[in-house]
Amino acid sequence: MRRSRALGFWFALGLAIVSSREASGQQPVFAANAASTLDSATQAALTRELGQARAKGLPVEPLVAKVREGLLKRARADRIQGAVAVLAVRLDSARAALGNASNSAELVAGADALAAGADGPALRAVRAASGARDVAAPLGALAQLVATGVPARRATQMIVDLMRRDVPPSQVLAFGIAVETDVSAGVPATESATFRMRQIEAAIGSGDKVTTSSPAVGGGVTLGTQDGRGGRSGTPKRRP
Repeated sequence: MRRSRALGFWFALGLAIVSSREASGQQPVFAANAASTLDSATQAALTRELGQARAKGLPVEPLVAKVREGLLKRARADRIQGAVAVLAVRLDSARAALGNASNSAELVAGADALAAGADGPALRAVRAASGARDVAAPLGALAQLVATGVPARRATQMIVDLMRRDVPPSQVLAFGIAVETDVSAGVPATESATFRMRQIEAAIGSGDKVTTSSPAVGGGVTLGTQDGRGGRSGTPKRRP
């Protein structure tokens, strides 16, 4: 079973935090064994890439995290360099859509959503619906929905609707995780997303709190509403 994009998203952010604490001056700290893994030309190219990102005002921590991810996976040097270059472009595109005041986590989530298949207008729509609220979690959920197979336009509308209904960002992210879990269990992506949205709408309409329960089939998070007996309304059924 493939690893959850949510776990990968927060893992990447964790690496970014570590790298930001270790980096000093203009010299990025990739990893203790980087010198024995990356040739001097690749190291120089990566340093230039990070320097260019810094000059543009982009966060360099996610780029350092991408290098470390590649090293952990023992990827080829050229693939690491290429992945960093692509991420830099996506971070720049995310900032153009989300605004110059966006924080690093928002830009990383926006870049992830772009990588999954969302576009700039989708990111702008989520930003507009969120107002002054942080959009890292909603964009993370958007990335999950699109990556699991929900059409980008439909996924964007769902996230925008949730933000307009003031559903907490953490629960919006849980919505994305729940859909991903359903898809891993064999439920079609759009069917799962529609089912989960109806659960949320029912909870909001009845004044109940939208809650999360743990792990559904195959592990993950299930989003649902409390029924009259204190149970949950269930999960979409897997197709035979």
